[in-house]
Amino acid sequence: MKNSVRILALQALLMAVVISLAMDSINAASINIKNQCSETISACATCGICGGQVNCYALAPNNGFQVIDVGPNWPGGVIWGYPGGSANPTDGNNAKPQADLAEFTIGASGEDYYDISNVNAYNLPLLINPTTIAPPGQRQGLECGSPICSIGNIDSFCQSPNYLTGPVGYGCYNVDGPGPVATPGTEQFANACPDAYSYSNDNANHVYACPTGSNYEVVFCP
Repeated sequence: MKNSVRILALQALLMAVVISLAMDSINAASINIKNQCSETISACATCGICGGQVNCYALAPNNGFQVIDVGPNWPGGVIWGYPGGSANPTDGNNAKPQADLAEFTIGASGEDYYDISNVNAYNLPLLINPTTIAPPGQRQGLECGSPICSIGNIDSFCQSPNYLTGPVGYGCYNVDGPGPVATPGTEQFANACPDAYSYSNDNANHVYACPTGSNYEVVFCP
């Protein structure tokens, strides 16, 4: 009798594990990082549970891509890029504060959250787009929407108090962006990219959400 109970308990445990793994597989997200720029770029990614690890990929011009599988839980996920094909994590870390960021929180109580941030800087045109939308999501406004930020001529755009970063990111620093309030400097970014964060507390209408289980693309030079 005891052996039968143990067997039933083990079968139930095994079934629970199988169901859990199946749900993780269903809810796992993939992000296709694409380069539609006319030059080679390096794209980098890290996250809040990545232990500081940064992975960088050299993406060829005109639709070079790298798909990353981030699973069902990817908090504090960040993707950014910089010109050139070094794909060196040290270069990537140096470029990060000089770049606009695609930010993700995948798997937060059944929702994914994402945004584009110019809080630190801007360097490359960027789009986040859900490619498959898990039910019951629908593409409407901030629900499964596609934020974009594209500035044509960064040299003429980058005016005082903001200034050009130089290498490695070759961006424009948003000097007041890390602060809590809008300033004339952050307004330059807000006017150029209304879909993106322009300062740290710029939360209104900039956080997008889609049901967990959706997949995404991050496109440079869309």
